Amino acid sequence: MSNDTRRILRSAAKQQESISQPSSLRPPLDAPPAPEHPIITILRGSKLPNLSPAECKLFREKQLRLSNDTPHTRASVSGQHLRTALEASLIFAQHEAGSAVCIHPAGWVLTCAHCFGETEEEYLASPKTRWLLFYDGRAVQAECRAWDAKRDLALLKIIAIESDGASAGIGPNSRNNNNRNDHDHDADASFPFVALSDYKPAVHTPIICIGQPGSEDLESATDRKTDYGLVEVSRGAFKGMVPGADPCDNSEIGTLKHDAWTYWGHSGAPLLNTADGSLIGLHSSWDDRTRMRHGVPLVAIEMFLQEHGEVMRAESVGQRVCTILADGKKEVRQRGLVQSLAARPMAGVQAPCENGNADVIVISSDSSDDGHGETL
Repeated sequence: MSNDTRRILRSAAKQQESISQPSSLRPPLDAPPAPEHPIITILRGSKLPNLSPAECKLFREKQLRLSNDTPHTRASVSGQHLRTALEASLIFAQHEAGSAVCIHPAGWVLTCAHCFGETEEEYLASPKTRWLLFYDGRAVQAECRAWDAKRDLALLKIIAIESDGASAGIGPNSRNNNNRNDHDHDADASFPFVALSDYKPAVHTPIICIGQPGSEDLESATDRKTDYGLVEVSRGAFKGMVPGADPCDNSEIGTLKHDAWTYWGHSGAPLLNTADGSLIGLHSSWDDRTRMRHGVPLVAIEMFLQEHGEVMRAESVGQRVCTILADGKKEVRQRGLVQSLAARPMAGVQAPCENGNADVIVISSDSSDDGHGETL
C-alpha cells in the first residue's frame, strides 16, 4: 500500500485537528476487566442511562424515524437470509453515526475500531458504552470489550435492552428465529445475527452493505442535510484485496475492496454475500483518488475473534436479566438470553441494577490461513 493512501474520514472532511495514528505494532486493547453484570432490561417509563437530554432527543427522533421507515426498509431486501442480515444490523444513535452488526445470538457485535476512536488516546478518553438501534427502532446498549486499531475492529457486548416486559428466551431451535414477526418476540427469540462466511468469495461476487449514512452533506460547500434514510441497503460486488497488503493491517485503509455504495457513517457496516447472507467483511473506508470502497476482510475478523476469546468468556446456559421497572424497583430473575425489544419506551426514572453472572459464548474460527497475500 502506498504511503499516500489513507482512509478518508468524516473528521478530515470537516477539517478537524488531526491526531497521529498509533504505531501499527501496538497490541489491541482490551477494556479494563469489569464485574460481571446481567443484561439490563429497561422497561417503558424508564430513563435511558448515559444519554444527555440533547442525545436522548436525537435518539428518540432516530427511533421514531426508523419505526416509520420499517416497511420500506424491510421491502429493500428479499429472501430470509437477507432479512436476517437486515435484522442483525445496527446503527449508532449518536450524532457522528456509525454502523455495526451482531455476530452471535448472545449479543456480540462487531464494528470498526475508529467508531470508538481514531487513536489510542481518543479511544481511552471516549465512553465505552454506546446506544445502538436496530432497523425498526429497537434499542440496545453495548459496551466495547476489545479495540484493535491495526485491524480496525472493535468487539462489543450488548449489556442493556429496551423492553415492553414480555419474556423472550433462547432455545435450541431459535438461532435465527426465521419464523418470527418483526413485532412478535416469542419465548424462543434471541438477538438476530449473521454468520461469518466459511469460504472466500470470488472477485465480482455480488454483495450487499447495510449501514447508516451520515446526515450531513460533507460534499456541499454550504451546511445542508442529506436525504438518505437512517438505514440504507446498497448493492455491489466484492472487488478483491489490495495487492501486497497485510489483510490484518487496516489502520490506514481497509484491505478489502468493494463497490457497494456507502457514505459517511457506514463505517462498521456489514458486507454480506448476497447468495447466503454470510459476513465477508466490514466497510471501513474509501479511497478518494480511485473512488473504491474499502473494508476489513474476513481473515482479520477471524483472527481478531480468536485473539479475544478470553474476552468472550464461555459460561453455561441462560442469562440473568435485571429488569428496571418504571417506578425504579428492580426485578432480577433467571430467564432466557434476551427480553423482547420495544421500539420507543416512555420517559421515566433510572435505577441501578444489581450484579450477576452473564453467560457468553466464545467465538472461534478453524481458519488456518496465515494472514498473507490475497486472503479474504
